[in-house]
Amino acid sequence: MFNAQALKKVSQLLRFFSKRDRRYGKGLRSWEDFKRIPVSGREDVKAFIEAGLVSEAFNVTATSGSTSSRMIIVHSRKAHEAHLRRLVKIYRQVGVKEGVLCLNLCSYELNSGGRLMEAAFKAAGAGVIPLGPISSPDKVLEAARLINQLKPLIVNAYTNQLYDLFALLGRKHSIRRCLVNGEPLWTDYRKRIEQMGGAHVHDHYGAMEVSGFGIALRPDDEYMKVVADGLLLEVLEDSGKASQTGTGDLLVTDLDNTCMPFIRYRLGDRVELVRRSGAWWIKVLGRTENSLLLNGVVVLKQELIRTVNDFLGHPRFFFVVDKHRLKYDDKIIINVAGPSVRQLQALPGTVVKALGIDHCIDVRMHEGAIPRTINGKIKYFIDARKQA
Repeated sequence: MFNAQALKKVSQLLRFFSKRDRRYGKGLRSWEDFKRIPVSGREDVKAFIEAGLVSEAFNVTATSGSTSSRMIIVHSRKAHEAHLRRLVKIYRQVGVKEGVLCLNLCSYELNSGGRLMEAAFKAAGAGVIPLGPISSPDKVLEAARLINQLKPLIVNAYTNQLYDLFALLGRKHSIRRCLVNGEPLWTDYRKRIEQMGGAHVHDHYGAMEVSGFGIALRPDDEYMKVVADGLLLEVLEDSGKASQTGTGDLLVTDLDNTCMPFIRYRLGDRVELVRRSGAWWIKVLGRTENSLLLNGVVVLKQELIRTVNDFLGHPRFFFVVDKHRLKYDDKIIINVAGPSVRQLQALPGTVVKALGIDHCIDVRMHEGAIPRTINGKIKYFIDARKQA
């Protein structure tokens, strides 16, 4: 990745952005110069937008990612086309080809990621059913009807959607492969979905800012093959130095986006990047910001999710964390769909024992549509992935 051609492209990108932001120099002489560029993140992107520094935007979208922090993302035409080509390569590696029909459950009206996925399926020669999110019982039934009528072979979805879909369909359907967007599944949870639906589930990794760049070729492989065309990947230790082991904080530089400087941009994931059989492979270990402070005790979100998911045996739950602003008097409200409260009496004690926190847990029943935050993101951890 760190070759002379990439250095030249980065240098050109920096000269371009230096006209709008003084943090970026007028070019690079070496990779050591590059590594002295400050690491950037979501707040830097927001500041760039607020300062009115974006020019010649080709594609604009609003997103909150996994942080519930609203952000505008802008791509140039060249970056958009590079993202599309990369997705096509990724999809073709898991069987997306001419004549295959795909059901896309990641299609949102204002979500450029969903639109880009559909364009990539079509560019690979596949047909697309653009249903969008199935966040209510009626939408799950609609998805099931479409599958029974049109017989798609591939579903592009988020994890909770697959669970709800296969809980209804079982193994009586045409689906052979599922592409999962977001953070990688727990192994046991992926196997549970595969057993329910009788279909292979492939983790697909990326971010709205730079689109997808990794895919699990085999469902049982924790490492995803990297397709980094147009991207430069770095892994940093906690000290800020380049990781010698390939394990640490992931940074991405988009070499083609001249609208917004995704340069040494922190995605917020802790990963392991390894070389295997002449190619790069990535394993996502978790979010770098993966903790909650509850009554003075630091709790990992992934452990909270895992504990509740293991107890219930299904991911139909979400948390509401009620933080007291003045003193340690926080509450976790676990909202669960399914059994009665009586059947859940042991759940608070199980969470307390597993996480070492005091009795600040309440369990409530939840029925009906999925609750959403103001920015439209699902406000719960229904998918039982490693992170929120």
